[in-house]
Amino acid sequence: MRKKLIRNVEITDPTTLEDLVYIMANNIEHSFLEAGAEPGKDYTMLDCFKLGMPFALEAYKKCENSTFAAGWNYD
Repeated sequence: MRKKLIRNVEITDPTTLEDLVYIMANNIEHSFLEAGAEPGKDYTMLDCFKLGMPFALEAYKKCENSTFAAGWNYD
């Protein structure tokens, strides 16, 4: 399999907006790869996130116990 632009994360929580956006972007990238696209040539990471955002927002609106992060620690 070709090198992905979006790294895999083992644990996600689809009730959180940030994870839901990540999940949808990852699904978009998977579709690109399955179609034979080349990462960095045929699409960018930003393409995946832009295309996945409408799906993530729609799913987020339908989730009754949805939430989002209010702070981040990148250390």
